[in-house]
Formats: sequence, C-alpha cells, structure tokens
Amino acid sequence: MVSIIIPCYNSGKYISECLNSILAQTYSEWEAICVNDGSTDNTMEFLNQYVMSDNRYKVVSQLNSGVSAARNKALSICRGEYICFVDSDDIVEPNFLTTLLRLVNNETDLAICGFTRSMSLTSSVLSDSIEIDSNKCIEKIFLDKSFNPQICCMLFRHNIIKEKQLEFVIGCTRGEDREFILKYLVYSNKVCYTNNSLYHYRVNDQSAMAIFSIKSLTSIEASQRTVNYYKKVNYSVRGLEFEFSRTLWKFMILAILSGQNDLYQIIREKYDLKRQMEHLYSHPGLSEKLTARLFVWNEALFKWVFSIIRYLYKKRWR
Repeated sequence: MVSIIIPCYNSGKYISECLNSILAQTYSEWEAICVNDGSTDNTMEFLNQYVMSDNRYKVVSQLNSGVSAARNKALSICRGEYICFVDSDDIVEPNFLTTLLRLVNNETDLAICGFTRSMSLTSSVLSDSIEIDSNKCIEKIFLDKSFNPQICCMLFRHNIIKEKQLEFVIGCTRGEDREFILKYLVYSNKVCYTNNSLYHYRVNDQSAMAIFSIKSLTSIEASQRTVNYYKKVNYSVRGLEFEFSRTLWKFMILAILSGQNDLYQIIREKYDLKRQMEHLYSHPGLSEKLTARLFVWNEALFKWVFSIIRYLYKKRWR
C-alpha cells in the first residue's frame, strides 16, 4: 500500500482537483492522509465529503503549525509500505503511483518522476528510466544545477523513514524538502528516475516557495544542518564541501536581485561570507567560481554587478 500525505491549509479552491486526481489512480491500494493545518476556509467541508465517499481518505486536524508539522503528523500514523507527498493545490497523472511503483525494486529505495507547471493531464506513457547509486544521486543534487528533483515527485520506503527517524524540521519553511531528501538518500541503495512529467505543480504567487522573505533564509540553516548531519554519520560524497557555501552564495544573490538589502545584511552579519566564498574557488561551476572571487576581492563591486543585472531585468520586462 502507498500512503499519500497531503498537508492542507485554506485549500478549498483546488482541493477537489487534487483529491479527484488521486481517486483516478490506476493503482488502487492507497490511503490519502489529509492533514488540515488549521484552515479557516471551506477546506474541511471538502475533506469530509471525500472521507464519507471513500474510506481510503483519512483526515487529521491540527492547529496551524506549517507544512513540516503537518507532514510529520501524517508520518506518525501512515500505514503504507511506501510514502509519497502531494501538495493540496496540485494534481497527479492517473499512472503516477503505478509508474513510481514500477521503478522501485529490491535494490531501489527511491523512485522519482518529472513535473510540469501545466495543469493539463497528458496520460503519458512511461519512457526510459535511469538507475543510479544513491551516492551519485546526492552528488548530482549538490553539483548539477539541472538536476533538481522535487519531493512531491518521489516515492519513499516507509521502513527507512521510520527506522532512521527521519522527519521534517518544524519552523523551516524553505529547504526542508531538500534536507529531508538528502538525509533519506544516506540510507538508500539505488535511485531510479524517469523524466515523465507525472506531477502537475500549480504556480501560486502566494505560496511559500514563490515569496522571497526572511523565512526563505531558513534554507541556509537547512543546508548547514544537512552538512552537519553528513559529518555526524560519517557519510562522504563529492560536492558536500560546497553545499553550505553555495547556499549562502545563492541567497546573497537572490537578496540583491530582489532588492532586499535588509536580507542581504542579515546574511552578511550572521555568516563569515568571505571565508565561505573562498570555499567556492574550486567549485566546478564557472559562475560560482568567478563571482565568489569577485566578492572576496571587492564586495561592493559584487553587489553593484548584480544590482545592474536586476535593473536590466526589470527594464526589459516592463
């Protein structure tokens, strides 16, 4: 059985589309655990309707505590051999579960599919899949910018999550998915993925992922926890040495490009940026390598360059 974990917060507008796409799955042995995270709209009314119509839907309610707490709540009660996560405003292809289950075998502990921002179902047929060692998958996540698998496109083994006591960090609103995935991969053998877009991600300007704010900086803390975790369990992988430094580099630039100098100053005051940027001198990425050197040589010029990029970008799209 597959446990589908769905955090729900004020999801009344789209929750029916999401739950209907799960109801349409070609694989029928699933339970959908919907965690109502203190919604103030009609989300609970919709959830009750689905619970009444199909006993595979389960509803748990809690005070508003965030996505991480909602997922942890569901993890504590789910019964499936496999686990996947679906956001309440997204939809999945009818063969979403069937395809991911085909990708797992005795040696594969994580299955991954592609995603699209189109909300039109395509009924795609499984294309070729690729199997790699989990260590290689971690390395790709650290070093390959084109490889950015999403947690909602994955199928996990429940026993690994339970035995290793993996959970989402409460209060972390950005980077929590990546942290969870990277910790899970430490205990995985192989990963199998396909580029088929079986998950449909709805673009929402008000979502936590779309808004760059001080909460976004929790991604830096997540990166630091991940590096510390790998050191604690003595897990070695190429690219780990750049993980924290590159995350700082990324959010420094995002702060400048978004015109939020206050966030830039928070990062600057909290971390030793010069030392961290020096770590990127040997990064395989040319942009990281050059801009890190620019920062160390002349921080003011570094900020000016990205401020100009921001100005040109805004001017182009006016």
